[in-house]
Amino acid sequence: MSTLRELRPTYATIDLDRFAHNVDVIARLLPDGARLVAVLKADGYGHGAVELAKRLTPDRVAMIAVSLLEEAIEQRRASITLPILMLGPISREQIPIALDHDVTIGVIGPEELESVCAVARERDVSIHLKLDSGMGRMGVIESELPRVIEMIRAAPRLRIEGIYTHFANADDASDPFTGQQIAKYDRMLAVLRENGIDAPCHHLANSSATLRGIVRPGDFARVGIALYGPQRIETAAGAIEPVLRWRTEVMRLKELPPGHAIGYGTTFRTSRLSRIATLPVGYADGYGRLLSNTADVLVRGKRAPVVGRVSMDLVTIDVTDIDGAAAGDEVILIGEQGNDSITAEELALKSQTIPYEVFCRISTRVPRLYPDQGAFRVRSRFAE
Repeated sequence: MSTLRELRPTYATIDLDRFAHNVDVIARLLPDGARLVAVLKADGYGHGAVELAKRLTPDRVAMIAVSLLEEAIEQRRASITLPILMLGPISREQIPIALDHDVTIGVIGPEELESVCAVARERDVSIHLKLDSGMGRMGVIESELPRVIEMIRAAPRLRIEGIYTHFANADDASDPFTGQQIAKYDRMLAVLRENGIDAPCHHLANSSATLRGIVRPGDFARVGIALYGPQRIETAAGAIEPVLRWRTEVMRLKELPPGHAIGYGTTFRTSRLSRIATLPVGYADGYGRLLSNTADVLVRGKRAPVVGRVSMDLVTIDVTDIDGAAAGDEVILIGEQGNDSITAEELALKSQTIPYEVFCRISTRVPRLYPDQGAFRVRSRFAE
Protein backbone atom coordinates (compact mmCIF):
# COMPACT_ATOMS: atom_id res chain seq x y z
CA MET A 1 0.00 0.00 0.00
CA SER A 2 1.33 3.44 -0.85
CA THR A 3 -1.57 5.88 -0.61
CA LEU A 4 -3.93 6.75 2.21
CA ARG A 5 -6.99 6.15 0.07
CA GLU A 6 -6.05 2.47 -0.15
CA LEU A 7 -6.27 2.15 3.64
CA ARG A 8 -9.31 1.56 5.75
CA PRO A 9 -10.08 4.78 7.64
CA THR A 10 -9.06 3.15 10.92
CA TYR A 11 -5.28 3.24 11.31
CA ALA A 12 -2.53 4.18 13.75
CA THR A 13 0.23 6.65 12.99
CA ILE A 14 3.55 6.05 14.76
CA ASP A 15 5.62 9.20 15.25
CA LEU A 16 9.19 7.91 14.98
CA ASP A 17 10.63 11.37 15.70
CA ARG A 18 8.77 11.42 19.02
CA PHE A 19 10.04 7.94 19.78
CA ALA A 20 13.63 9.05 19.15
CA HIS A 21 12.96 12.13 21.28
CA ASN A 22 11.72 9.96 24.16
CA VAL A 23 14.84 7.80 23.90
CA ASP A 24 16.98 10.93 24.15
CA VAL A 25 15.03 12.22 27.15
CA ILE A 26 15.41 8.96 29.04
CA ALA A 27 19.10 8.66 28.12
CA ARG A 28 19.67 12.13 29.59
CA LEU A 29 17.96 11.07 32.82
CA LEU A 30 20.47 8.29 33.47
CA PRO A 31 23.38 8.81 35.89
CA ASP A 32 27.03 8.69 34.89
CA GLY A 33 28.00 5.55 33.03
CA ALA A 34 24.45 4.14 32.96
CA ARG A 35 23.15 2.84 29.64
CA LEU A 36 19.66 2.33 28.22
CA VAL A 37 18.18 -1.03 27.27
CA ALA A 38 15.23 -0.34 24.94
CA VAL A 39 12.49 -2.91 25.50
CA LEU A 40 10.87 -3.66 22.13
CA LYS A 41 9.06 -6.88 23.03
CA ALA A 42 5.49 -7.55 21.88
CA ASP A 43 6.22 -5.80 18.57
CA GLY A 44 7.35 -2.69 20.37
CA TYR A 45 4.19 -2.72 22.52
CA GLY A 46 2.18 -2.71 19.30
CA HIS A 47 4.08 0.19 17.72
CA GLY A 48 6.25 -1.86 15.35
CA ALA A 49 9.50 -3.18 16.79
CA VAL A 50 11.58 -3.16 13.62
CA GLU A 51 10.64 0.38 12.63
CA LEU A 52 11.46 1.56 16.14
CA ALA A 53 14.76 -0.32 16.24
CA LYS A 54 15.88 1.45 13.08
CA ARG A 55 15.79 4.72 15.04
CA LEU A 56 18.05 3.45 17.83
CA THR A 57 21.75 4.21 17.85
CA PRO A 58 24.61 2.74 19.90
CA ASP A 59 25.46 6.11 21.42
CA ARG A 60 22.03 6.17 23.08
CA VAL A 61 21.15 2.49 23.50
CA ALA A 62 23.29 -0.35 24.82
CA MET A 63 20.91 -3.18 23.92
CA ILE A 64 17.47 -4.03 22.60
CA ALA A 65 15.41 -6.34 24.81
CA VAL A 66 12.79 -8.73 23.45
CA SER A 67 10.81 -11.54 24.99
CA LEU A 68 10.80 -14.25 22.31
CA LEU A 69 13.43 -15.77 20.06
CA GLU A 70 11.15 -15.04 17.11
CA GLU A 71 11.21 -11.35 18.02
CA ALA A 72 15.01 -11.37 18.11
CA ILE A 73 15.29 -13.15 14.76
CA GLU A 74 12.88 -10.62 13.22
CA GLN A 75 15.28 -7.85 14.26
CA ARG A 76 18.30 -9.61 12.81
CA ARG A 77 16.50 -10.30 9.53
CA ALA A 78 15.80 -6.57 9.34
CA SER A 79 19.58 -5.93 9.61
CA ILE A 80 19.41 -4.57 13.16
CA THR A 81 22.94 -4.88 14.54
CA LEU A 82 22.52 -3.60 18.12
CA PRO A 83 23.04 -6.23 20.84
CA ILE A 84 19.81 -8.09 21.59
CA LEU A 85 18.84 -9.53 24.97
CA MET A 86 16.13 -12.19 25.01
CA LEU A 87 14.26 -11.95 28.31
CA GLY A 88 11.73 -14.74 27.95
CA PRO A 89 12.16 -18.48 28.53
CA ILE A 90 14.18 -20.41 25.98
CA SER A 91 14.11 -24.13 25.18
CA ARG A 92 17.18 -26.35 24.83
CA GLU A 93 16.56 -26.56 21.09
CA GLN A 94 16.36 -22.78 20.70
CA ILE A 95 19.68 -22.02 22.38
CA PRO A 96 21.93 -22.73 19.35
CA ILE A 97 19.54 -20.78 17.13
CA ALA A 98 19.77 -17.77 19.45
CA LEU A 99 23.57 -17.97 19.42
CA ASP A 100 23.65 -18.27 15.63
CA HIS A 101 21.72 -14.98 15.48
CA ASP A 102 24.03 -13.27 17.99
CA VAL A 103 21.32 -13.07 20.65
CA THR A 104 22.23 -12.85 24.32
CA ILE A 105 20.15 -15.20 26.45
CA GLY A 106 18.50 -14.05 29.66
CA VAL A 107 18.71 -17.14 31.89
CA ILE A 108 15.72 -17.34 34.22
CA GLY A 109 16.51 -20.31 36.45
CA PRO A 110 18.70 -23.35 37.17
CA GLU A 111 16.90 -25.62 34.69
CA GLU A 112 17.49 -23.20 31.84
CA LEU A 113 21.07 -22.63 33.01
CA GLU A 114 21.65 -26.38 32.86
CA SER A 115 20.60 -26.42 29.21
CA VAL A 116 22.78 -23.39 28.45
CA CYS A 117 25.78 -25.01 30.16
CA ALA A 118 25.30 -28.15 28.08
CA VAL A 119 25.59 -26.07 24.91
CA ALA A 120 28.55 -24.21 26.43
CA ARG A 121 30.55 -27.45 26.42
CA GLU A 122 30.85 -27.07 22.65
CA ARG A 123 30.77 -23.31 22.01
CA ASP A 124 30.97 -19.93 23.72
CA VAL A 125 27.68 -18.79 25.24
CA SER A 126 26.90 -15.29 26.55
CA ILE A 127 24.10 -14.82 29.06
CA HIS A 128 22.51 -12.41 31.48
CA LEU A 129 21.58 -14.17 34.72
CA LYS A 130 18.28 -13.21 36.31
CA LEU A 131 17.88 -13.15 40.09
CA ASP A 132 14.45 -13.32 41.70
CA SER A 133 14.54 -10.50 44.24
CA GLY A 134 10.93 -10.95 45.27
CA MET A 135 8.61 -10.83 42.27
CA GLY A 136 8.22 -14.60 42.29
CA ARG A 137 7.94 -15.25 38.56
CA MET A 138 11.27 -15.90 36.86
CA GLY A 139 14.82 -15.77 38.14
CA VAL A 140 17.11 -17.65 40.49
CA ILE A 141 15.96 -17.69 44.13
CA GLU A 142 18.39 -17.60 47.06
CA SER A 143 18.14 -21.30 47.86
CA GLU A 144 19.13 -22.13 44.27
CA LEU A 145 22.37 -20.12 44.35
CA PRO A 146 24.65 -23.02 45.40
CA ARG A 147 23.47 -25.13 42.46
CA VAL A 148 23.80 -22.20 40.08
CA ILE A 149 27.32 -21.39 41.30
CA GLU A 150 28.36 -25.02 40.82
CA MET A 151 27.08 -25.09 37.23
CA ILE A 152 28.72 -21.78 36.31
CA ARG A 153 32.08 -22.89 37.72
CA ALA A 154 31.89 -26.07 35.64
CA ALA A 155 31.24 -24.20 32.36
CA PRO A 156 34.44 -22.38 31.25
CA ARG A 157 32.93 -21.34 27.91
CA LEU A 158 30.00 -19.63 29.63
CA ARG A 159 30.30 -15.84 29.77
CA ILE A 160 28.06 -13.96 32.19
CA GLU A 161 27.72 -10.51 30.66
CA GLY A 162 24.94 -9.27 32.93
CA ILE A 163 23.14 -9.95 36.19
CA TYR A 164 19.68 -8.49 36.65
CA THR A 165 16.33 -8.53 38.41
CA HIS A 166 12.89 -7.03 37.92
CA PHE A 167 10.84 -4.78 40.21
CA ALA A 168 7.25 -5.65 41.09
CA ASN A 169 5.92 -2.28 42.22
CA ALA A 170 8.39 0.47 41.35
CA ASP A 171 5.60 2.79 40.21
CA ASP A 172 4.46 3.18 43.83
CA ALA A 173 6.92 5.47 45.61
CA SER A 174 5.21 4.80 48.95
CA ASP A 175 5.70 1.03 48.78
CA PRO A 176 8.87 -0.12 50.56
CA PHE A 177 8.97 -3.34 48.52
CA THR A 178 11.25 -1.88 45.84
CA GLY A 179 13.86 -1.08 48.49
CA GLN A 180 13.48 -4.58 49.86
CA GLN A 181 14.04 -6.02 46.39
CA ILE A 182 17.19 -3.96 45.93
CA ALA A 183 18.52 -5.21 49.27
CA LYS A 184 17.78 -8.82 48.37
CA TYR A 185 19.40 -8.45 44.95
CA ASP A 186 22.52 -7.00 46.58
CA ARG A 187 22.59 -9.86 49.07
CA MET A 188 22.37 -12.46 46.30
CA LEU A 189 24.95 -10.63 44.20
CA ALA A 190 27.32 -10.62 47.16
CA VAL A 191 27.05 -14.41 47.38
CA LEU A 192 27.91 -14.74 43.70
CA ARG A 193 30.86 -12.39 44.08
CA GLU A 194 32.14 -14.30 47.10
CA ASN A 195 32.30 -17.29 44.79
CA GLY A 196 34.11 -15.43 42.02
CA ILE A 197 31.06 -14.76 39.86
CA ASP A 198 30.12 -11.30 38.60
CA ALA A 199 29.32 -9.52 35.35
CA PRO A 200 30.35 -6.33 33.54
CA CYS A 201 26.81 -4.94 33.76
CA HIS A 202 23.88 -5.07 36.15
CA HIS A 203 20.31 -3.93 35.57
CA LEU A 204 17.45 -3.57 37.99
CA ALA A 205 15.44 -0.52 36.91
CA ASN A 206 12.36 -0.66 34.70
CA SER A 207 10.52 2.41 33.35
CA SER A 208 9.02 3.44 36.67
CA ALA A 209 12.29 3.04 38.57
CA THR A 210 14.16 4.95 35.87
CA LEU A 211 11.73 7.86 36.00
CA ARG A 212 12.08 7.87 39.81
CA GLY A 213 15.86 7.99 39.55
CA ILE A 214 16.42 4.48 40.92
CA VAL A 215 19.32 3.73 38.58
CA ARG A 216 22.84 3.25 39.85
CA PRO A 217 25.80 4.82 38.03
CA GLY A 218 27.20 2.35 35.52
CA ASP A 219 24.08 0.15 35.49
CA PHE A 220 21.78 -0.55 32.58
CA ALA A 221 18.15 0.61 32.75
CA ARG A 222 15.51 -1.51 30.98
CA VAL A 223 12.88 0.93 29.74
CA GLY A 224 9.75 -0.10 27.86
CA ILE A 225 6.45 1.71 28.36
CA ALA A 226 8.06 5.12 28.98
CA LEU A 227 9.57 5.05 25.48
CA TYR A 228 6.07 5.02 23.98
CA GLY A 229 4.45 7.80 25.99
CA PRO A 230 1.27 6.38 27.55
CA GLN A 231 0.65 10.03 28.39
CA ARG A 232 2.75 13.19 28.38
CA ILE A 233 5.28 12.90 31.22
CA GLU A 234 7.36 15.85 32.38
CA THR A 235 10.89 14.97 33.49
CA ALA A 236 13.99 16.91 34.46
CA ALA A 237 15.41 16.10 31.02
CA GLY A 238 12.33 17.14 29.03
CA ALA A 239 8.86 15.84 28.28
CA ILE A 240 8.12 12.27 27.21
CA GLU A 241 5.53 12.48 24.43
CA PRO A 242 2.91 9.97 23.18
CA VAL A 243 4.16 8.20 20.06
CA LEU A 244 0.97 6.57 18.74
CA ARG A 245 -2.08 8.30 17.27
CA TRP A 246 -5.08 6.06 16.52
CA ARG A 247 -7.79 7.49 14.32
CA THR A 248 -10.90 6.51 12.41
CA GLU A 249 -13.78 8.36 10.69
CA VAL A 250 -17.50 8.85 11.00
CA MET A 251 -18.99 6.24 8.67
CA ARG A 252 -22.72 6.82 9.25
CA LEU A 253 -24.64 9.63 10.93
CA LYS A 254 -28.29 9.54 11.90
CA GLU A 255 -30.81 11.35 14.09
CA LEU A 256 -32.59 9.21 16.65
CA PRO A 257 -35.61 10.19 18.77
CA PRO A 258 -35.66 10.17 22.57
CA GLY A 259 -35.81 6.67 24.06
CA HIS A 260 -34.16 4.95 21.09
CA ALA A 261 -31.95 1.96 21.96
CA ILE A 262 -28.38 1.71 20.69
CA GLY A 263 -26.25 -1.42 20.35
CA TYR A 264 -26.27 -4.96 21.68
CA GLY A 265 -28.09 -5.44 24.94
CA THR A 266 -29.75 -2.01 24.57
CA THR A 267 -27.45 -0.70 27.31
CA PHE A 268 -27.96 2.90 26.16
CA ARG A 269 -31.12 4.78 25.22
CA THR A 270 -31.20 8.34 23.98
CA SER A 271 -32.61 10.89 26.43
CA ARG A 272 -33.24 13.51 23.73
CA LEU A 273 -33.26 13.93 19.97
CA SER A 274 -29.73 12.75 19.30
CA ARG A 275 -27.20 12.65 16.48
CA ILE A 276 -25.47 9.28 16.63
CA ALA A 277 -22.37 8.53 14.58
CA THR A 278 -21.12 5.03 13.76
CA LEU A 279 -17.38 4.37 13.54
CA PRO A 280 -15.69 1.49 11.65
CA VAL A 281 -13.70 0.16 14.59
CA GLY A 282 -14.42 -2.35 17.32
CA TYR A 283 -13.04 -4.84 19.77
CA ALA A 284 -11.57 -6.91 16.92
CA ASP A 285 -9.30 -3.91 16.36
CA GLY A 286 -8.43 -3.70 20.05
CA TYR A 287 -10.89 -1.02 21.08
CA GLY A 288 -12.04 -2.84 24.19
CA ARG A 289 -15.61 -3.73 25.07
CA LEU A 290 -15.09 -2.31 28.57
CA LEU A 291 -15.02 1.15 26.94
CA SER A 292 -18.75 0.80 26.21
CA ASN A 293 -20.71 3.78 27.62
CA THR A 294 -17.49 4.93 29.32
CA ALA A 295 -14.88 6.32 26.95
CA ASP A 296 -14.72 9.52 24.92
CA VAL A 297 -13.36 10.17 21.45
CA LEU A 298 -12.43 13.45 19.78
CA VAL A 299 -14.42 14.90 16.87
CA ARG A 300 -13.64 18.38 15.58
CA GLY A 301 -11.49 18.93 18.65
CA LYS A 302 -14.32 18.16 21.07
CA ARG A 303 -15.15 15.13 23.19
CA ALA A 304 -17.94 12.81 22.13
CA PRO A 305 -19.03 9.95 24.41
CA VAL A 306 -19.10 6.32 23.33
CA VAL A 307 -22.71 5.19 23.64
CA GLY A 308 -23.96 1.62 23.53
CA ARG A 309 -21.77 -1.44 23.57
CA VAL A 310 -18.56 -1.62 21.59
CA SER A 311 -19.08 -4.43 19.09
CA MET A 312 -16.62 -6.43 17.01
CA ASP A 313 -16.40 -3.98 14.12
CA LEU A 314 -18.39 -0.90 15.13
CA VAL A 315 -18.59 1.80 17.78
CA THR A 316 -21.34 4.39 18.19
CA ILE A 317 -20.79 7.87 19.59
CA ASP A 318 -23.07 10.79 20.46
CA VAL A 319 -22.19 13.93 18.46
CA THR A 320 -25.34 15.88 19.32
CA ASP A 321 -23.32 18.63 20.99
CA ILE A 322 -20.68 18.90 18.25
CA ASP A 323 -21.72 21.51 15.71
CA GLY A 324 -21.25 20.49 12.11
CA ALA A 325 -20.25 16.89 12.79
CA ALA A 326 -20.56 15.03 9.53
CA ALA A 327 -19.84 11.73 7.81
CA GLY A 328 -16.13 11.52 6.97
CA ASP A 329 -14.99 13.54 9.99
CA GLU A 330 -11.78 12.32 11.57
CA VAL A 331 -12.28 10.70 14.97
CA ILE A 332 -9.42 10.28 17.43
CA LEU A 333 -9.39 7.18 19.62
CA ILE A 334 -5.88 7.80 21.03
CA GLY A 335 -3.99 10.99 20.33
CA GLU A 336 -4.37 14.72 19.92
CA GLN A 337 -6.92 16.79 18.08
CA GLY A 338 -7.39 20.50 18.57
CA ASN A 339 -6.52 21.42 22.13
CA ASP A 340 -7.47 18.07 23.65
CA SER A 341 -6.09 14.56 23.68
CA ILE A 342 -7.10 11.01 24.53
CA THR A 343 -4.21 9.08 26.05
CA ALA A 344 -3.57 5.38 26.49
CA GLU A 345 -3.48 6.09 30.21
CA GLU A 346 -7.02 7.50 30.06
CA LEU A 347 -8.37 4.49 28.16
CA ALA A 348 -6.59 2.16 30.57
CA LEU A 349 -8.27 3.75 33.56
CA LYS A 350 -11.67 3.58 31.88
CA SER A 351 -11.26 -0.06 30.91
CA GLN A 352 -9.77 -1.18 34.23
CA THR A 353 -6.38 -2.12 32.82
CA ILE A 354 -2.95 -0.61 32.14
CA PRO A 355 -1.55 1.34 29.16
CA TYR A 356 0.65 -1.65 28.21
CA GLU A 357 -2.46 -3.66 27.38
CA VAL A 358 -4.15 -0.76 25.60
CA PHE A 359 -1.19 -0.54 23.21
CA CYS A 360 -0.62 -4.27 22.81
CA ARG A 361 -4.22 -5.14 22.02
CA ILE A 362 -4.43 -2.81 19.00
CA SER A 363 -4.74 -5.64 16.53
CA THR A 364 -2.80 -6.44 13.39
CA ARG A 365 -5.76 -5.55 11.20
CA VAL A 366 -5.18 -1.90 12.15
CA PRO A 367 -2.54 -0.60 9.69
CA ARG A 368 0.45 1.26 11.12
CA LEU A 369 1.71 4.34 9.28
CA TYR A 370 5.26 5.61 9.68
CA PRO A 371 5.64 9.18 8.36
CA ASP A 372 9.12 9.74 6.96
CA GLN A 373 10.37 12.94 5.31
CA GLY A 374 7.03 13.93 3.83
CA ALA A 375 6.13 10.41 2.69
CA PHE A 376 5.09 7.41 4.76
CA ARG A 377 5.57 3.69 5.04
CA VAL A 378 2.61 1.45 5.79
CA ARG A 379 2.59 -1.86 7.60
CA SER A 380 -0.65 -3.75 7.13
CA ARG A 381 -1.53 -7.43 7.28
CA PHE A 382 -3.56 -6.86 4.12
CA ALA A 383 -0.77 -5.20 2.13
CA GLU A 384 0.44 -7.00 -0.97
